[in-house]
Amino acid sequence: MFLSSEERKEIMVAYGFEDYIEANHYKVGPDTWIYLFEHENKKYILVVTDYLGDFEFDIFPHLLKFESYRLEFVLQNEIQLEDDSILKKIHANIVLFEYT
Repeated sequence: MFLSSEERKEIMVAYGFEDYIEANHYKVGPDTWIYLFEHENKKYILVVTDYLGDFEFDIFPHLLKFESYRLEFVLQNEIQLEDDSILKKIHANIVLFEYT
């Protein structure tokens, strides 16, 4: 799901990142977009999709690879939402990870 600039800002604030730098974004599937951010010299990837069941993130570090775009990320840990009220506005599944 594509997110507008304002939606991305609201989501990052809900995660507790108010002064982030947006690096890039990619459509990596029919219903899946990834958004890359930086905050305090760490890199973050926001996965936005209609269905998270295709992804399993139980063990870290975890390799996340998108073949069609030849993108690879080593996920370090999942970041928890500080304010989950954003989920009432955004009708998609979102998950944020720190990556290397």
